[in-house]
Amino acid sequence: MVVSVPVLADERDDAVASQEEAQRKQDELVASLEGVSTELGQAYLDLQNAQAALSTAETELSDAQTTLTEKEREQQIAADRLDTAQTSLASIQEEAEASQEVASEASTSVAEIVAATYEGDNSVTAWTYVLASQDVDQLSRRAAAMEIGSGVQEAVLAAAEAERAQDANRETRQNAATERVATLKADADAAEAAAQTARDAAQTKRDEVASLEASAREATTTLEDQKADLEDQQAQARADEEEAAATIARIDEENRGTSAPAPSSSSSTDLGSGTIAHPISGSLVVASPYGYRVHPITGTSRLHAGVDLVASQGTPQYAAVSGTVTYNQNSSCGNGMFVNGGMVDGQSVVVAYCHLSAYSVGNGATVSKGDTIGLTGMTGGATGPHVHFEVYLNGASVDPMTLAGF
Repeated sequence: MVVSVPVLADERDDAVASQEEAQRKQDELVASLEGVSTELGQAYLDLQNAQAALSTAETELSDAQTTLTEKEREQQIAADRLDTAQTSLASIQEEAEASQEVASEASTSVAEIVAATYEGDNSVTAWTYVLASQDVDQLSRRAAAMEIGSGVQEAVLAAAEAERAQDANRETRQNAATERVATLKADADAAEAAAQTARDAAQTKRDEVASLEASAREATTTLEDQKADLEDQQAQARADEEEAAATIARIDEENRGTSAPAPSSSSSTDLGSGTIAHPISGSLVVASPYGYRVHPITGTSRLHAGVDLVASQGTPQYAAVSGTVTYNQNSSCGNGMFVNGGMVDGQSVVVAYCHLSAYSVGNGATVSKGDTIGLTGMTGGATGPHVHFEVYLNGASVDPMTLAGF
C-alpha cells in the first residue's frame, strides 16, 4: 500500500497535465479563430473536435478488435481442450462399462461351475478328469465339489483382484478426467463470456466511429457552406483593423502635442508590478500569443497584434493605464475600447480591449489604472470567451508579455 500511493499520485498528475494540455490547445484554437463569426468558428471547432474524437475512436476500435481476436482465440483453445477432455472421459466410461460386463459374466460363470461341480457334472472342468483318474471312490461328491470350488475360487479371486486393481486405477482416471472436464468447462464458459464482452465492446466502438464519421461529415458540410461568408468577414476585419489603426494614430498624435500627466492608480488589485498593468488579476495564461499566425480556416498568415489570455465569461477586466476611454465597437472586435494613457515615461501609451461582454465605464470616461472597465466575453469575431489585449507605444503595437512587470 505504501508503494502504490506515489504511483497513483504520479498517474493523477499525468492525467491532470494531459487535461490541462488538452484545454490549452482548445483555448489556443478558439483564440486563433478571432475575426470570424461565432457560427463559422463553431462549425470549424465542431469539425476539429469530431476529427480528433474520430481518430481516438478509430484507435480504440483497433484495440478492441485486437482484443476480440485474442479472446476468440482463447475461447477456441478452451473449447478444444474441453472436447479432448470430454472424449477422454467418454473413453474411460466405456472401459468401465465393458469391465462391468466382464465382471458380471465371470460371476455368472463361476456360479455355474461351482453348482455343476457340486451336482456331479464331471464334464464341467478338467479338474473332474484329474480327480477321476485317481481314487474317485475315496472322494465324496461334496469333497470333490469343495475341492473344485476351492480351486475355482482361488482362480476367480486372483482374477477379481486384478480386475479390482484395474477398476481402482480406472476410477482414479475417471475422477481426474471428470474434475478436468469441470475445470475446462468453467474456463471455456469464462473465455466465451470474455469473447462476448470483447464483441460488444468492438461493436460499441464501431457504432461510435460511424456516429463520429457522420458528425465529421456534417461539420465539414456546414463549414463549407459557411466558408463563402469568410471572405466578407475577413475583409470587414481588415477594414476594422485599419479604422482602429487610424484611431490609434490620431490618439498618438494628440498625445505628442501635450505633456499632461495621466491620472494615477487608484486600485489595490494585484495586476502586476509594471507601469502598464495586467488586464486581469492573477496569473496570466496565454491562449494565443502576439505575432504572426496562420488562420486555421483561411491558411493565411496575419499579425495578431495583441495577446489572448485565458479567462472565463464575466471575468472583470481592468484599466492597464490611467486615461480616457474611447469605445471601439465593430463586427470584429465586438464590444471593445481604447484607453489612452497619454505620455508615460516619454512614450505615447494606448491599450486596447476586444470581445467584452459588457462595459463598466462609459464612452469618454476617465479611468484610473486598476479600475474595472468591463467584463470578459466573446462578442464580435470570437468563438469563445477570452481576453484580447493590445498595447501600443508611440503608435506601434508591441507584445504585452514582453513588458516589465508581466
